[in-house]
Amino acid sequence: MSQHDEPSERWSMSAGRRRTRGRRGATRGIVLAVVLMGCLGWAGGAAASSGVVTLLHVNDTHSYLDAYGPKDPYLDGTVGGMAKAASVIAAERAAAPDALLLHAGDVFQGDFFFNAYFGVPELQLMQQLGFDAMAVGNHEFALGPDVLAVALSEGDADGALPLLSANLDMSGYPVLESWIQPSIMKEVEGVTIGIFGMTTPDDPLEIPSPVVILGAGDPTTVMGIAGLTAAQLRAAGADVVICLSHLGLTYDQALAANVPGIDIIVGGHSHDVLEQPLQVTNPEGKTTLILQAGAHYRYVGRLRFTFDDGAVHMVDYTLLPVDKHVEPLPSVRAVVDQLKDGIEQIYGDVFHLELARAPQDIGVKPRPKSPWRDSGMGNLVADAYRAKTDTDIAIKPNGLMSAGLSKGPVVGRDLFRCLSYGYDPETGLGFRLVTFDITGAELVKTLEITLVYSDINYDFFLEVSGMSFAYDSRRDPGQRVLLDSILIGSQPLDPFGTYSATVDEATAMLVPIMGIDVTNVQPWPDLEYNVLSEFVLEHPHLLYGSQGRIRDVAEHGRHRMRRPWPPLRHPPHLTRPRWEGSGGQ
Repeated sequence: MSQHDEPSERWSMSAGRRRTRGRRGATRGIVLAVVLMGCLGWAGGAAASSGVVTLLHVNDTHSYLDAYGPKDPYLDGTVGGMAKAASVIAAERAAAPDALLLHAGDVFQGDFFFNAYFGVPELQLMQQLGFDAMAVGNHEFALGPDVLAVALSEGDADGALPLLSANLDMSGYPVLESWIQPSIMKEVEGVTIGIFGMTTPDDPLEIPSPVVILGAGDPTTVMGIAGLTAAQLRAAGADVVICLSHLGLTYDQALAANVPGIDIIVGGHSHDVLEQPLQVTNPEGKTTLILQAGAHYRYVGRLRFTFDDGAVHMVDYTLLPVDKHVEPLPSVRAVVDQLKDGIEQIYGDVFHLELARAPQDIGVKPRPKSPWRDSGMGNLVADAYRAKTDTDIAIKPNGLMSAGLSKGPVVGRDLFRCLSYGYDPETGLGFRLVTFDITGAELVKTLEITLVYSDINYDFFLEVSGMSFAYDSRRDPGQRVLLDSILIGSQPLDPFGTYSATVDEATAMLVPIMGIDVTNVQPWPDLEYNVLSEFVLEHPHLLYGSQGRIRDVAEHGRHRMRRPWPPLRHPPHLTRPRWEGSGGQ
């Protein structure tokens, strides 16, 4: 999820979507035509043999210019970050000077480096490192197209870094056409490679208007645009077609299975770490490779392939770790150190002042297949909200937390990475808090609606404080919450009762849009980053993990619901939570 702006600006894109209905209808016809071309044996490219092509890729870097994660003795991070990744890229380019270097989108928003510099340094450094292309991600529109245009005018003034998206209608904002195009062609090792980009249209909080991201709620349109663009690249002479996708892994798999003409999908948006490419049979009976390298420069993916007899043949694939054994590239580290000085002038010592310690990693997602579905980070953030406002409950969508915490010392930058979405013009930080009253019946309705949305996009999954409940993911939508399991504090939910709740302002904005009735809406002046910082200073021993606040009985249903989490007057370190396997990513 990305941050929000004023409602009138945020949702004015609906008018633009109405203007594109005719185009969408035409695109639906394209899907059938493209698929038929594949079924009839259509294929582009010559039968010649090639040398080995090296493809390097990253995605969802979110302004992580400096290393993060576990700390060294100087409280500097030890994994990921652009300065370290630059060393890996430089070494690979030294071995294969013609290697393609691709970014699958989301440079903006995620670290103090963005809030202070709005993506300009990362764009400049990407040019210096020789990136061949970047997909336009949803977070590139986090603050609207004006901010994107200014960042590009300063960070990519000569257009040396091609930004790609085939499903953007920029007719309402043509200034971006100077930097964004549907596709490009590259010649590598005797192979003509066509590369096109795709942008996710389904983030409800991105604000591209008056740009329109085609395909919202309509996979047929997305497939049609991808198929048409791949066909155009083949017709223009491409031997190999690469989709630089910021759609997410689920969409990428559907794209690979249903659209002919795509050899490789370099993916992003869902932050998946694929140790080996997913291999999907496409409508032509060929294999489409799907790649994704996590996020935050934690890995650099490297695919090596040849093009023989009209087909791509994988030689090998490796996720190159950007870990404690990798030294930052000195030239990039020097730039990052300068930028950190500027950040500290604005926000104070957020890099080397210890605020708390985490005995274990605190993850932003629960363990796969665990019946306990609450996450350590969700529990921590929701507890911080409720401690500030003293409401009955607090709620935090999982998708509005961008990272967890790593084991060891915790500094201000770590906390900001967890809550990096939103932008407050006065402070340069993120969202403020909002409280409201909600009835028990409307609260149940809220849980049911978000559980349905979570099937499609886990961003909508709600983390909670001051309450606990169980649900059955096997049940039909709207009937999943086990009503007699819901506890507010230690008391059963009263459907006719009224409860006070705390959320962030982005969630408060979505509540009426989702048809949920609340009363007594009160905005607070407190920014969630400051609220979390205050909480961890008061509770510096951050013993947080999945605690059974939310349980899916479809997973290991024989386990009983544990006692509800105690009120905040009992410090977190007096409990014995169940730990997740990883965090801080």
